[in-house]
Amino acid sequence: MRALVKRTRGAAPVFELVDLPEPRLATETSVKIRVASIGICTSDVHVLHGAMQMPDDNIVGHEYSGEVVEVGSKVTAVKSKDRVVGELAVGACGRCRMCRSGKYELCRDKQPPGWVSPGVYTELVVMEEWLLHRIPDNVDFDVAAITEPMAICVYGCLERARLAPDDYTVVLGMGSIGLLTLVMLLDQGFKRVVCVTPTTHGARRFDLARELGAHSVLATSRDVEAVIAHETGGELADAVIDCSGSPDAINQGLRMLRKDGTMVGLGIASQKTIPIEYNTAVLKPLRIVFSCTSSRSSWDLSLRILSRQNDRIRRIITDRYPLAQWRTAYDRLEGREAIKAVLYNPAPEHSRPARDR
Repeated sequence: MRALVKRTRGAAPVFELVDLPEPRLATETSVKIRVASIGICTSDVHVLHGAMQMPDDNIVGHEYSGEVVEVGSKVTAVKSKDRVVGELAVGACGRCRMCRSGKYELCRDKQPPGWVSPGVYTELVVMEEWLLHRIPDNVDFDVAAITEPMAICVYGCLERARLAPDDYTVVLGMGSIGLLTLVMLLDQGFKRVVCVTPTTHGARRFDLARELGAHSVLATSRDVEAVIAHETGGELADAVIDCSGSPDAINQGLRMLRKDGTMVGLGIASQKTIPIEYNTAVLKPLRIVFSCTSSRSSWDLSLRILSRQNDRIRRIITDRYPLAQWRTAYDRLEGREAIKAVLYNPAPEHSRPARDR
């Protein structure tokens, strides 16, 4: 089978499309899945540029959807031809303090796909039954491949930060995570969601945030802090969600929060260390929540959101390429021509409608 793996040439990481043996069921509760669609995460791009690390010879990627093709002898939750997505808590031990408290997503032994265990930029993957969720009937494979990043948004904003629908909420950065956060908040009844995005490379993200239903959208070229102060009558924002990883945006977010406000960090920075206005945060004082994973309940809610918001989310997926054209997709993402790109594996001949053969 074809797979995209990470290797090192000289001192630089590279991705290479190679042929690998088909994986086998590992246990009686394993499930083999034919990967249909693969979401490209910004963190995947960071790996290629050395800003984030993963072992050599590992298959890249963690966002996917697919169809069950084989199940172990003790699998009962799914069957052949079920359409599924899967959580990333591969290897969670079930014994550590985090697992025993129900937070297995924070297990010290977790081996997430694409980082420690084999990833999903490939044709077939094997996952344990307990990690899988069925895809709602009205959600196609491309949209379903967005379940994992949507679960990141749900987990960070609703479960960890416990933001409330009445909060005046500012979202910084209208990449795919920012736009998915916007859709999630609107679905959950948030009425005052302000989005902030640069327009240096065009207004596509700006326009899309407005079309998706944001209360207002502000270009970073404006005096955003003054606008927020005016709109809130000087009270400032209840919550700021950073989806950019930009040091300037993060510090601006700290300044535009009211006292006892909440800052949520979802964005991945391109550099290891960034300066923050520490005293601004301390003297307000602010609640700061960092988040980069997801729970089972966040996946359950995310799939319901995808089902309700299928049309909105499909608009965020701007590019679609076969796995072999991954480099084209990456180039378009890095050039800000694409917002969210999905790779796909063509369906096997026997499963395609006759008109498509």
